[in-house]
Amino acid sequence: MPSVKKGFEALSMYDYFLAKKQFYKALKKQADAPAAYGLAAIFSRNDNPFYNLDSAAKYASLGYVAFLKKPIKQNIGGFSIDSVSTLALCDTVGFRQWNKIKKSGTVETYNAFLMANYNANPLLREQAVYLRDELEYNACILKNRSDSTREFIHTHPQSAFLQEALLLFQRQVYNEETKEGTSAQLIRFLSKNPSSVMVNTAYENLYKLYQTNSDTSGLSSFVKSYPNAPQNTEAWKLLFSLTVKSFSNHELEKFLRCYPSFPFKESILRELELNKVRLFPYEQQDVYGFIDSTARLVIRPVYDVVSKFSEGLSVVNKNDTVYFINKENMNPFNQFYNEAYPFQNGISAVKQGNKWMFINRQGQVISGGYEEVNELSNQVYVVKINNKYGAINHVGQVIIESRFQKLGDFKNDFAYYIEDGKYGFVSKDGYVHKADFEWISDFNSGGMAIIKKNNVFGLISANGNLVLEPQMDLIVRAAGNTYIVVKNGLYGFYNGNGCYISQIAYDYIKEKPAEYYTNGSAFKLLRKGEQGLIDANGKQTIDFGTYDEINFASNGLIRVKRKKKYGYVDRKLTLVIPYKFDEARDFSDSLAIVTSKEKNALINLQGKEIFSSEEEIEKLSSHFYLTGEDKSEIIDRRGVRIWSGVEDVQMCENSLLIITLSNKEIKLLKD
Repeated sequence: MPSVKKGFEALSMYDYFLAKKQFYKALKKQADAPAAYGLAAIFSRNDNPFYNLDSAAKYASLGYVAFLKKPIKQNIGGFSIDSVSTLALCDTVGFRQWNKIKKSGTVETYNAFLMANYNANPLLREQAVYLRDELEYNACILKNRSDSTREFIHTHPQSAFLQEALLLFQRQVYNEETKEGTSAQLIRFLSKNPSSVMVNTAYENLYKLYQTNSDTSGLSSFVKSYPNAPQNTEAWKLLFSLTVKSFSNHELEKFLRCYPSFPFKESILRELELNKVRLFPYEQQDVYGFIDSTARLVIRPVYDVVSKFSEGLSVVNKNDTVYFINKENMNPFNQFYNEAYPFQNGISAVKQGNKWMFINRQGQVISGGYEEVNELSNQVYVVKINNKYGAINHVGQVIIESRFQKLGDFKNDFAYYIEDGKYGFVSKDGYVHKADFEWISDFNSGGMAIIKKNNVFGLISANGNLVLEPQMDLIVRAAGNTYIVVKNGLYGFYNGNGCYISQIAYDYIKEKPAEYYTNGSAFKLLRKGEQGLIDANGKQTIDFGTYDEINFASNGLIRVKRKKKYGYVDRKLTLVIPYKFDEARDFSDSLAIVTSKEKNALINLQGKEIFSSEEEIEKLSSHFYLTGEDKSEIIDRRGVRIWSGVEDVQMCENSLLIITLSNKEIKLLKD
């Protein structure tokens, strides 16, 4: 004890040499708290040559443990030695060591800190453990091997990254065990890993293999082996459609004998029969019903809105209530919704109350609730949950976790997102490009998007490389992989390969649409009220001043204007049809609508008049035109009148026109 007392007296006088000597002397006799505390105090102070935080940590912990073994409070030379002071010294040393390593720590330094400061502030130790585990977990991600991740899981059972590591491990196991993507590998994975989070992915890929190959043997095994797979119903349907071709009694009885557990026997068989029936939406006095392929009214017009039939069902709206009907005008689910999307890939998104969810073809709910669901786009649903946006694929699997403040619809495998008022973009595969733009367009099929940054526009590729640095006042996407670029009121053309087609030297008229300037192969130039034309190589094909107005070639002829009259020239600028029309349109399907002396006409590529009328002529489709008073007549491309007394024309799918006559008779006209 005299040595300890002398040590603290020396310490109070900053005689660190004597204090250190006395404390060491006391420790050799007995490992007590005061001597250890005194040494820790010396080593923790940076005003002496013995400053060493590692030694300070060692003796501070030794002093705290010694006090706990012999908890006698002492006051020596003005220094209080108790549980509070010894633990406070541990904390002080720990904080100083932490400040040295926290910004550039490694796994080794964090472990050394934890070993040396086992009595330090628990919050510090938690931070050190977290940062150490983060480094080790990130190393697992980089290695991307299941054995490395398994080792992390086993050695870090209480890590904050444990759940992420477990998910990573299961994804890695799946990728390693199904590397070739064969059915044998997928079946083996499902057998070995029935509880894996990747089970649904394995189901999906196995089903796709059987679907792509129309493999009835594989589908038969699938429906029997995996009754809980999300694709089970679709697999049954596909197996049925691949097996049963003629719907004969022999085929149906044979199928049911082979597959006695076939679900939905009655409803599915009836539905498949109804699939042979083609129904088309038909509007009558602002309400909708359906007609069949013979123009017979099958479902009376009573609905405010209808969708086309998709997978055997139509979404209808009546008196602000939304539900599904089949081709027999029955509500198969007996459910009513606020909103609903047509079925695709066997599922539909529906909204009841304030919650969106997904249902299967039997009307069963197969997902949790969402705050928003966008309509399927590019085989992806954009969803909102917990006020964040993410994405799921066409079979309901999450492909992008809900993490964005806003996420646009996917187009050509990419979508924009917004974070803190800035735009970035994300791919269906999960690639995220930093939100660094004021705006970004959709990506085109060539993998190119228009960006806005610092109030100017540029072009970026899907891999994140700038194709055209932001420098333009405006960029407009045009036909093909071409762009109209505008700067200081002048425009030029630029292609997606990173080359200018023309100089930026022409008079831009912002009211004109992109198709006014180019069709993707020819490019119109405007200068001082005159027009010219260049090709994709920038070669001048029509000089300024040659014509008053130039349009793009269609059916081999170019519509041009000279001295207030329209005519047509070929690609060599040889006049084919003289300048004699007051108004004219481009040729389409080898015919053009022209006007001269208050007479409207259809002409062919030789300029021969096929049909003429004082009434307006309107193109309905590639083969038919509306004309006559109040557009009440339909003529064909030969100028032959097909029907008179036409009251209404509705465009329909598969090149069909629905014609309602004044006597209320309905006709179907195939284009």
